[in-house]
Amino acid sequence: MVEMILNMIKKNGAEGLVYRYVEKSRSVSSTADGPERILERFRDGIGIIVIRDGRKAVVSLASPTEDDARKGVERALAMTEFTEPDDGNVISDEKDYEDIPGIYDESVEKITLADLKEISLSMVDEAKNFDERIKFVRSASVGISVVEETVGTTKGVLKSTKISEASASIMCSAVDEKGGSMGYKMKGGRSMEELDPIGVAKLAAKSAVEGLGAEVGKTGVYDIVFDPDAVAMMFFYAYLPFSGENVYKKSSFLKPDDIGKKLFSENLTMINDPRDPKKLGSVPFDSEGTNTKRFALVENGVLKSFLHNLYSAKKLNMEPTGNAFVRSFRSSPGISPVNLYLVANAKREEIISSVDKGIYVENVMGVHTSDPVSGRFSVQISGTLIANGEFTRPIRGMALSGTLGELLSAVEMVADDYNHYGPVSGSTLLVRRMSVGGK
Repeated sequence: MVEMILNMIKKNGAEGLVYRYVEKSRSVSSTADGPERILERFRDGIGIIVIRDGRKAVVSLASPTEDDARKGVERALAMTEFTEPDDGNVISDEKDYEDIPGIYDESVEKITLADLKEISLSMVDEAKNFDERIKFVRSASVGISVVEETVGTTKGVLKSTKISEASASIMCSAVDEKGGSMGYKMKGGRSMEELDPIGVAKLAAKSAVEGLGAEVGKTGVYDIVFDPDAVAMMFFYAYLPFSGENVYKKSSFLKPDDIGKKLFSENLTMINDPRDPKKLGSVPFDSEGTNTKRFALVENGVLKSFLHNLYSAKKLNMEPTGNAFVRSFRSSPGISPVNLYLVANAKREEIISSVDKGIYVENVMGVHTSDPVSGRFSVQISGTLIANGEFTRPIRGMALSGTLGELLSAVEMVADDYNHYGPVSGSTLLVRRMSVGGK
């Protein structure tokens, strides 16, 4: 189907990109009352981008027939008459690629809904039995998916890959005479064997219980130790200033001529690593057909690169980096990191023991409100106070404010306890002397 659509586009004297996603997924979500959602889904869709005289149009098709495809190309060609020409509208001619062994595990396709139901309910039981103060399990979810991706262009690119994923997550609440506390944990992998769903449930229940009695701490300057999950939450949005498209549009505090400058802590090395099969987001090519590669965004505090799609690379006269991805066949490629992580220089135990006055941050709320133009953020945090290298009492409702530049300039230690989520990978992170608002 992809090749057929590309031939239609070429016969009409245009250029184009076609991406097809076929996804099979199963999932079960349970509470203490039993399974609340059992889902099996099959999705097959195609995205078509047509470029004629620099004018671009995008059309998406769900489970298309040949007639649907023909009409879709005709519609896209007609739509180009209403768009503006832009020399950034280009397509890939990078024909060769190497798939990544290990990103597909056939065992996930053998996991049935009955298997998932049993695992989900066992997670509920594990959380409830962890401590009598666990009163509610709001959701224990487990699922698998297999995605087949094909990308082609009218310049001879045709690439395909198959990827498997499995995930387990749980949210539970602990309650005592002083109030309540929530705990949430998740883990992803290539197969169910990598997940340890029972371990995920135990961690969530432990987090909920440890949060009981949390109070708002005192306003002050603290060393901040981010939990791996909190780091992932922060960097899920913190990468935006590093987007080449945002840089080109001046929607970032970073500028093209910042490349090569030491802007951040010398302890900070930030890697985009899409080709490690052990990491969940790995993929051999992006949604524009550009091959992915491992590279440093920041190395020892020096800005080395931005994340590029073909458009931003063209506009900034830089090389594409293979970071153009679609959320579904219904969207056009936007910029996203893959397995973005910070290079470790310490162990978690070293980090905790080095803190005299600090906060161990487990949960972050409001990261999505951060401003990529200024880098400014203000988020609500909860976790545990640290005194003289020891955890003391839980805190909640405190406000951590600053700029991303300040935060990245204050990075001192990074642990190697990575939790991989796909776009980002989190590990325990120490940032010195940040202002935190409280009472």
